[in-house]
Amino acid sequence: MINMKKITYISLSILLSILIGCSDYLNTTNPGQSDDVFVMSTAEEAFKTLSYAYAEYRRNAAHGGNYNYQDPLGSDAEYMSEFPTANNVIARLQPGATTIDSRATQYNSLNIVLARSARIADLIAAKSEYQADASGNAPTEWTQLYGEAKTLRAFCAWELVRHFGDVPFGYENKFIEEYELTSRFDIMDQIIEDLKAVEGKMYVLGQGGITVERLSRTYANALIGEIALHAGGWQTIRTDIPDLYGDVQFDYKGADDGECVYARRKDYLNYIKIAEQYLNNAINTYPGTAKLITTDNRPANNPFQKHWQEINSRRTSEESLFEIGTFAGAGNIEHPYSMGRPGSNNAAERLINTFAAIRIIPTFFYNAYDPGDKRRDVSMVVTGSNAATGREDLVPLGVGTRIGGGGPSINKWDQNRGDVPAFPNATFRSSGMNYTVMKMSDAMLLLAEAKAIQGNDNAGAISLVNQIRSRAFGNTNHNISGLSGEALLDAIYEERKLELLGEGDIRWDMIRSGKFNERAIAVRQQMKDMAEGLENDGYYTFPSGRTISNYVWTKYVQIGGSSKAVVTQEAPNDSDPALYPGWRGIYNWGASVHTATAKNLAIKGLYKYIDPNGAEAAALEADGYTKVKWGINIWNDPNAVAMFNGAILDGIVGRENMAPRYFHPMPVTVIDQSKGNVTNGYGLPNN
Repeated sequence: MINMKKITYISLSILLSILIGCSDYLNTTNPGQSDDVFVMSTAEEAFKTLSYAYAEYRRNAAHGGNYNYQDPLGSDAEYMSEFPTANNVIARLQPGATTIDSRATQYNSLNIVLARSARIADLIAAKSEYQADASGNAPTEWTQLYGEAKTLRAFCAWELVRHFGDVPFGYENKFIEEYELTSRFDIMDQIIEDLKAVEGKMYVLGQGGITVERLSRTYANALIGEIALHAGGWQTIRTDIPDLYGDVQFDYKGADDGECVYARRKDYLNYIKIAEQYLNNAINTYPGTAKLITTDNRPANNPFQKHWQEINSRRTSEESLFEIGTFAGAGNIEHPYSMGRPGSNNAAERLINTFAAIRIIPTFFYNAYDPGDKRRDVSMVVTGSNAATGREDLVPLGVGTRIGGGGPSINKWDQNRGDVPAFPNATFRSSGMNYTVMKMSDAMLLLAEAKAIQGNDNAGAISLVNQIRSRAFGNTNHNISGLSGEALLDAIYEERKLELLGEGDIRWDMIRSGKFNERAIAVRQQMKDMAEGLENDGYYTFPSGRTISNYVWTKYVQIGGSSKAVVTQEAPNDSDPALYPGWRGIYNWGASVHTATAKNLAIKGLYKYIDPNGAEAAALEADGYTKVKWGINIWNDPNAVAMFNGAILDGIVGRENMAPRYFHPMPVTVIDQSKGNVTNGYGLPNN
């Protein structure tokens, strides 16, 4: 079988209308024999053709700027510290501040992949070999390829619906003169049925040589579940186009502003039942080689982190259901550049030039994780990599990117942490780290949500959550029990925040839950309360017992007496300020300019108050520690005040009783060529 990591990027040498598709390419006879007969002559040749579609998605959808279209940048746990900027206006719920072509690359790429996949599926369906195999009871190479093409089409259609709302759909590979919007509910219904029709003839993960870098029966089932759960969830729908949704009936939350309203279809339980069935298939019936990682034989003994160690080491993970494969040296890889642990832009080690778009809202950083939760330090970090010095630096709270500002950051993707961090001719955006589209813990918590919404298997939902929590703590002491209804749902959404921080899911959970506005208002109030406490008292203590202070104290140290930099791989040690928080440090990059021997950073006062005028502070400074501004920036730096007020979901202000507006605009060419039938809604621009 072909290894997806080895497939090079292929430039499609065609200019095509997004709504016409790619039929010309696959129907053209030329000296290179790239006609339909040749590209479908064997299963291997057919897969090469499909691999171009995978590559197109990877290059122009996944690699197109901040991965996942800003979604991880706007929740009640995550924000973007680059401010002011156009990079996060949709994340902030500010549709009027974006430009119409701000996501044209992603929109076009999704349609290209969708059209190509549909054409490949049609060609396979016409083959006598496929028809013979499809009449059998077991999957074959041909039925797998057909299902793979149909699943890739559904995956891209789902991405279009999720990010752009109601879009023109079903026009691919046809000549058309005009087109109109298609109801997202019709699109979701169609792709759910398409997936149902093919998943039974696809290989499960590990069967037939199918790895997590290809679409499998395992992921197709999970995708059905995910789409159905969203179809039956709360969402913002358009009200400016009569009859767009046909006969679908809705319940509403809040007021209609004349353009959109927060709604859930009245027959939502039909979709939640579908979600439960197919998520259960993915997790329990057809998981193949995918599993929740619950053991770790490394000295670190952190099963949650093991998944990320695999990703950082440029390997696939046994917890993944589907990964977008990349390879080291390929350009424009967003993990970790856009989403990882902060670095610096310096020629000494260009690989650790990490922009680090996702930052953790300080109130979440201090108050979210219970003591003993092994996910905390693996997920969040307050230090980054200084390429100029080879040292680990504290990342200040306040406006800024890389190690220049922004404070707590995502720690799941870190150039320091791979088994072999450096590789020849490395540069930034060339990490080779795969994109994890879905992993087992995500699917399990989605299944728990489906069970809790129906209320017919609360014990099953609680069991799924507790499997995640038992892994997180290494014991059952923190398991939940006795919950039902909204209390159980809230516990599941909270667990998803702790498990999936920075992965692009929390915002969708907020929307789907119907509680987006309440959660947005609450986190803004929490930030206000914290800022007032810091200004009035010099510190603020959270319900968790952790305290943020105006200042912390830092000192460069040598861990274990080594003259080299060290990346910590063991559990955090609260008696050692260089190992608490844990899961940080810096790899010994070894550049000639890196002459300092003490390269790891000890931090004091991060979680408890130290009186800057007291004896403890004086003793620390006598011991070589430096007093550094920390929480004071939140209330005393005008730029930081403006950032925190604006970057954390400021679009909710004045719209507290109206629908959140989170969709991206369709490009201007789609609007212009539709002959007036297609417009952007939700306050988005149309020119």
